[in-house]
Amino acid sequence: MNDGCKPPAGVAAAGHPAAPRAGALLFHGLAGTPFEIAPVAAELERAGMPAHTPLLPGHGAGKDAYLAASFAQWRAFAHAEYRRLSAAGPLLLGGYSLGGILALDLAETAAGEGLAPPLGLLLLATPLWFSAWRPGLRLQGPGSWRFRLLPLAARLRPVLSLPPRSPAARATAPWRGHETVCCLRHFAEMDAALRGIRRRLGRIRAPLCIIQLRHDASCPPGHAAWLLAHCGSGDAQLHLLRTESPHGGHLPATHAESRERVAALCRAFARHCLERSRGAHVRERVPPCPS
Repeated sequence: MNDGCKPPAGVAAAGHPAAPRAGALLFHGLAGTPFEIAPVAAELERAGMPAHTPLLPGHGAGKDAYLAASFAQWRAFAHAEYRRLSAAGPLLLGGYSLGGILALDLAETAAGEGLAPPLGLLLLATPLWFSAWRPGLRLQGPGSWRFRLLPLAARLRPVLSLPPRSPAARATAPWRGHETVCCLRHFAEMDAALRGIRRRLGRIRAPLCIIQLRHDASCPPGHAAWLLAHCGSGDAQLHLLRTESPHGGHLPATHAESRERVAALCRAFARHCLERSRGAHVRERVPPCPS
């Protein structure tokens, strides 16, 4: 029954436009491609939320183009994409690893740039430190000592050659990108940017969802717990997923044991953000009944 005080569900109030359709903007990780977040994007698309997964500058091309790219370029590109797409409607903002760092930076600085805040912030395996040591936050992996001395190591030997991933790792957690090259300059640039991002975490007010695997050596669970404790969002959730395989700990969205669960969590979070946004839209647009 409709008492005339508010329109039926899905119908805009008389004389007021309906809320614009929401979309998602998702950024991939360092040296990778949108393949890393394709399962999440596909799930959001099936839920009726258009998902944009742009290729970051220098990625998806040759080694020289990748090595010539910089964090400053990726940041400028991410901000330009957010400005362009948010002009058409609200956006769920998210990313994996480097993409999560870019999403954090955007969420913190959007208001200062005159941009609308994101509907929500979705972070997959997003690190907060590289060179600095913190209890439970030490980066492990190839040349871990170089990350503890990152500024110096990046100057002395900025590019490292890595062995290719094993067949077992590729089967467990598929990935596409520059797997045999590691640019320490890129990590040093991200580490410098993260100092400011950590200081601004209190600016985050949008709903926040953090997802990663418990055995992620590149981004241990301590990163996620620290982010959750220091962000300014009053609507935040953390999902630490267990897997049996020792491979692919830093690839939650493509890991054979977790990809379906990750996609489902992302879809549920998107639905939550939409419902929250629509409730705010109704409160703003529909006048109260006269007493």
